[in-house]
Amino acid sequence: MPRASLTASLIARGFDRSHAIPFERGARVWCSQCEALCINGVPCHERGCPNIVPTCRECGGLDPERTCCREDS
Repeated sequence: MPRASLTASLIARGFDRSHAIPFERGARVWCSQCEALCINGVPCHERGCPNIVPTCRECGGLDPERTCCREDS
């Protein structure tokens, strides 16, 4: 994944102070509201952080409105 899209993905997930690391393939994971960290390569917020963007349990996509992307029939 290119660094620009990695950084944009992190910012979309609530890591608002994240940025690319010069001359490396990764990015720093930072949040302005909590002590964000990566666990086994997965960026995580602290519990209760107001910047957490929920994910859809059906498809795994970002779901900021907290509504499922699929309609139950």
